[in-house]
Amino acid sequence: MATGKELQKITQARLKTVKILIKNKDWEGAAYMMGYVLECSLKAAICSTLKLSIYPEKVKEENIAKYFMTHNFLQLVVVSGLQGVFSSEGPAKAWQNWSVFTLEYQGNWTEMRYDPNRIWDEFKLKKLFKALVTSRNAIIKEVRKKW
Repeated sequence: MATGKELQKITQARLKTVKILIKNKDWEGAAYMMGYVLECSLKAAICSTLKLSIYPEKVKEENIAKYFMTHNFLQLVVVSGLQGVFSSEGPAKAWQNWSVFTLEYQGNWTEMRYDPNRIWDEFKLKKLFKALVTSRNAIIKEVRKKW
């Protein structure tokens, strides 16, 4: 797997990809890539929080593996130590941004690519992008504080 620094670079690179996809009105691609951006950024924060040189790719202990080998944002946010930021006890705008974003990405977000009924449009994508990247207390801005 990647190091924390590599996960940070992947986050930055994929944010550029999201902007290109939005510019080209590829709503499904942009939506999927935003989920990937959040996952990579949280995994980078986990490396920093737990002082891990490399994000664990394979963990033999099943109970431990479920915390690392997941696409579930709630699990990742807990392991990253950011649950206080993205809760009602944290900054109100950060909690609002988290709620807006994760409402669309519930559970294992990667499964959304197999949902033929999932509709992404410009309005929804721009709202999600704002919550993830550009608004005050945007999710990525808050996660980067842990890097």
